[in-house]
Amino acid sequence: MKVLRIICIAVGAFLVLDTLIVSMLSNFNLGVILPAILGLPLLLLGIFLPQMQGGFLAFLKWFLLGCYALGTVFLIVMGVLMGTAAKRADEVDADALIVLGAAVHGDRVTWVLSNRLDTAADYLAAHPDTVCVVSGGRGDGESVTEASAMRKYLVERKGIDPDRILIEDRATSTLENFEFSKTLIEERLGPDAKIAFVTTDFHVFRASRVAKKAGIDAVGIAAPDVWYIRFNNFLRECVGITVYGLRGDL
Repeated sequence: MKVLRIICIAVGAFLVLDTLIVSMLSNFNLGVILPAILGLPLLLLGIFLPQMQGGFLAFLKWFLLGCYALGTVFLIVMGVLMGTAAKRADEVDADALIVLGAAVHGDRVTWVLSNRLDTAADYLAAHPDTVCVVSGGRGDGESVTEASAMRKYLVERKGIDPDRILIEDRATSTLENFEFSKTLIEERLGPDAKIAFVTTDFHVFRASRVAKKAGIDAVGIAAPDVWYIRFNNFLRECVGITVYGLRGDL
């Protein structure tokens, strides 16, 4: 029981501390607060574990421990699915490459988005005949559309020929990213074009399923995540996969 208490307190404190630190370094979102939501009950459980020996408190103790055990198994399964999907892009030969958008600060791409664009630029340099679609509309706090900021980055920072870049600047969701990009690709290359897409590694699994919903059989190319929010993004993506699955969108 002493070891269990130490584990609960240590893990709970780590999760709460993660939220406190990352909230100062990143935009506020579900991924930032999820560690605290998961960690605070665990921390309290560890602190009060010696008093939870009988009656309702004993039931509550084992109920919470059971939930955390099932949650751990769930996270492991999600990690395997995400990791496997992110490693399926070897030797992709696509006619068109869709780069999924992410938030921009004003008119500047974020670190997450620049990683996606750097990965796309490397692919485009190795495949000079591939057309690129930058996809993303304008969100709250953004002075330009994500697509226009992405095109500017690829042209000015990475030296990509602007004639190779198609702009899709209406999408506000991953499904719309694919649906609207598909229309542009078919207009440019016809309905039989082979398509790949670039997104952050944790997002490849869900995005590939959404692409199928949009009628696109596309291979996902994984871009690296930002290291200090990797755990938070993983937790948020687990929630996203669950929600999409319950809605029937996967």
